Amino acid sequence: MTRALQRARRIVLTGSAFLLFFAGGAVLSYVLLPIAWHRGGTRDERARRCRAVLARAWTLFHRYMQARGLLRYDPRSVRLDLPRGAFVLVANHPTLVDVTALVSACPDAVSIAKSSMFRSPLVGRLLRYCDHVDAGDGSPFGGAAVAEKAFALLRAGTPVLIFPEGTRSPERGLGEFRPGAFEIAARACVPVVPAFITCDPPTLMRGRAWYEVPDRMATMTVTQLPVLRPPYGLARDVASALRAVYLERMAASGPGAREPSPAAPQVANPHAS
Repeated sequence: MTRALQRARRIVLTGSAFLLFFAGGAVLSYVLLPIAWHRGGTRDERARRCRAVLARAWTLFHRYMQARGLLRYDPRSVRLDLPRGAFVLVANHPTLVDVTALVSACPDAVSIAKSSMFRSPLVGRLLRYCDHVDAGDGSPFGGAAVAEKAFALLRAGTPVLIFPEGTRSPERGLGEFRPGAFEIAARACVPVVPAFITCDPPTLMRGRAWYEVPDRMATMTVTQLPVLRPPYGLARDVASALRAVYLERMAASGPGAREPSPAAPQVANPHAS
């Protein structure tokens, strides 16, 4: 098979994965999650039940991509040593499927998602059933509402997933870490669990069309870094120190890694474990 035919095949298979995602999203949003929700219980119990269904669906989605030679990732192989109770899960964001990868490995986690996703007739229903958080419009009042929702979830014992960069990472790079995730963790007095994601070769990146696929199967890994436990220092200092750790990991993960902006200074955190 020529390189052109191989590329065409990979584009078609990638398109089939997107089709599966949206078709599966429709079945989840309008059939499976309503059934799970209406089985009764408190709101928290209903949402947890929906998140368990969704995590199993994302696991099947990743199995499909692996079987089709698109992305090698099995959430069952991810080894996470998670704290008891609530915590804030943070990660870098190199690909479009980081949320599905992390949620399938940490089934009870909720994410803070863009408002545009909540407006989707498919994904929006799915997110609301599972009690994910609308990131709002970025205004100060909207940010306060997001933080309050995250606090309520953490107080109920629900882990919250936040990408400190706020959007997908640049190719083989890392954006600035915003302090919001660490401020929320400090205020809720819960641990921060950092997860480091790699994807080689890069695929489904920011600024690239879905059909701009690599020539070979990509491999995704999720590695847990040492847990940060309260009390914390200043949120901005903690964000900068953790970003420096990620940059070191990226530099060690492959010769193609590069730093798009000056690295922040390291700040020691004596509460890491």
